[in-house]
Order: sequence, then structure tokens, then C-alpha cells
Amino acid sequence: MKHRAVLFSDFNCPFCYALEERLVALHLSASVDWKGVQHDPGLPEPRQIANFAVSRALEREVVHVKELAPEVDIAFPVGKPNTRRALEYSIAAARKDAMLGLVYRHTVAREMWVNGEDISDEVLLSKIAHQLGLTDLNVSEADRAKAQQWQSEWEQVGTGAVPTLARDDGRVLAGLASTADLQKFFTE
Repeated sequence: MKHRAVLFSDFNCPFCYALEERLVALHLSASVDWKGVQHDPGLPEPRQIANFAVSRALEREVVHVKELAPEVDIAFPVGKPNTRRALEYSIAAARKDAMLGLVYRHTVAREMWVNGEDISDEVLLSKIAHQLGLTDLNVSEADRAKAQQWQSEWEQVGTGAVPTLARDDGRVLAGLASTADLQKFFTE
């Protein structure tokens, strides 16, 4: 690949989930530095069952993702959780082991978007870590500071959107990009 990029992504965004799945399928993940952010930090912990308006919005988003990325396995969640804990645990997992951290992050996303789990639940996040051999996974103050730094970096990019890919030469691609657009983004 000619370029590297930072991916600003939020676990509770179905477009982010689909883009990350697409990057894996295209073998582009090695060219991406993931930086988790919260596009809606006011969401509740634990997740609440969505009211009618939120449920309809989620349904529209998931249907749109299915249209744009039919290859991605995605289900309708019952609500959107606050993603602060999932983000911090993912940072801690990557700090312990970069490869297991990647697997951890993808597992957390699939728990929400395929299995409908509440990824704000610390018990669930610890269980996933344990299943992957990341025993005694603890979030440090440095992990929390890194999450805040990533949030600030995303805000400085200025798209206000997730997912956002920011290339090493400053070019930005926001939203769920097509396979062709992703390949061009990393090679041109």
C-alpha cells in the first residue's frame, strides 16, 4: 500500500462496523491505525432499550448499511450503548498485545452488531478479554488519556462524522466508502 490512514470509529455506529469489516476483507487493516471515538458520549450506561424514534433511526441505519455493504453480517440492536468502556478496554487490550487487541476490538463490535449485546457492560468486556487470554485486563489512566487524545484529534479533523479515514498526506474520506473507493484511497 502506498498510504497509511487513521480510522476514527465509534463502536455504536453501524457504518463504522461495516467499514471495519470491509477493511478486514480487503486486507487493508494493516494500513490503518484505529482510533476509537464517541460521536455521542451522552448515551447511557447501561444501554437502554431504544424508544420508538431511536429504534426507527437505528432500523434505517442498519437497512442502509445492508444496502451499501450486503457482505457484512449485521443485525438490528435494541439500543445504542455508551461506548466509553468498550473504547477504553480496547485501548488496554492493544497495550497488552497488539494482535489480540485487534481481535478484541473486532469481537466487541461483533458482539454488538451481530449478537445484540450491550458493550457498555464491564462484565461482558472482561469476559471477552478472558476468552482471548487477556487475563487481568485493566484500564489505566494512560488508556483513558489516550481515549481523550483520540477524541480531540477526531474533533480537529473537522468532519464531525464517523467513520472517518484520515490519510498520512491529509486526505480525508468520511462515511462508509465503497470497496473501489477504499482501494483507491490507499493506493493513489
